[in-house]
Amino acid sequence: MRTKNYILIILLFFYATIHSQDGVSGYVHIEDPEKWEQKVYLSQIQLEENTNTYNTTAIASTLLTEDGFFAFNKNLFTSKDHIYKVQLNPISGEEKNKISNKIKNFQLFILSKKDTVHFTKGERMFGEYTTNNTADLEWQKLKKFEAKYENLTDDFDPKQYLIETKGYVKDSLQILLVKLIGIKKLDDQNLLEKDAKANPEYYLSFLEELKSSELDPSTYAYLENKLNFITQEIVNHKYKVSLWVNGAASLVIILLIGFILKSRRTIKVLAPIPLSKQEKAVKNLIISGKSNKEIANELFISLSTVKTHITNIYSKLNISSRQDLLLKK
Repeated sequence: MRTKNYILIILLFFYATIHSQDGVSGYVHIEDPEKWEQKVYLSQIQLEENTNTYNTTAIASTLLTEDGFFAFNKNLFTSKDHIYKVQLNPISGEEKNKISNKIKNFQLFILSKKDTVHFTKGERMFGEYTTNNTADLEWQKLKKFEAKYENLTDDFDPKQYLIETKGYVKDSLQILLVKLIGIKKLDDQNLLEKDAKANPEYYLSFLEELKSSELDPSTYAYLENKLNFITQEIVNHKYKVSLWVNGAASLVIILLIGFILKSRRTIKVLAPIPLSKQEKAVKNLIISGKSNKEIANELFISLSTVKTHITNIYSKLNISSRQDLLLKK
């Protein structure tokens, strides 16, 4: 009796030891086994720009047991959180087309090698699962929030969706990888680019958080590339606006200079410099028909002084001869 108990204890210990090394384990429910491969595939997921699907990198596969059990060792996972997918494939492409819209044959989750995921038996192919990964637990909360938008068609309001989703991502989510997944949903609805152009500071600040975190850079590469493109567009737009503003300012300055010069000419024409007392006397003597010598004798000044006064008179009155002066009197 004691021998049997010892054997049972050893077997339980052996079983626990084996499965303590499992990162992902659990059961698959298959209604038509003959239509499906008896193998579960494990892939790592990368977020990509402008697509409702994900880029997958195959990691491993494992055979199902008779009761639908499968497991993947912890060593297949990295020490950092990543998005993973377990999937069951139909045997033929024809069957795949028949069932692809009826059966969800995969499940996404977040995991690192220090955590575990276990799928319980259920009515779906991949049923409910338990996990101790904090990022995945927060992702499940995000999925519940997004569920209310999944079946909306005519009632879908992109503006309201953007406001509510961005608010939830910003205020309710604490884990950067899950925030990134939430922002990816905005991109899936073609709302990210518009919002990033309107609020570049928020997204650039979030990108800096991602860069300073322990996340693998490949996890947020798509967002970094998209923001680089958007910010470059913003810079180009600002540059074009700057050119237009500078061009308009230059035109205004040119017009202003032209206006000032024209105003000065107008002032010069409308408001001539007044003649001095002596110049007025010389002008009156010229008009009376006096010669330069006669003007010098009458005013008791030299002939050269008379000529200087006459030059000043011509300049101030904008004329060039005695004949012009006689006509201007």
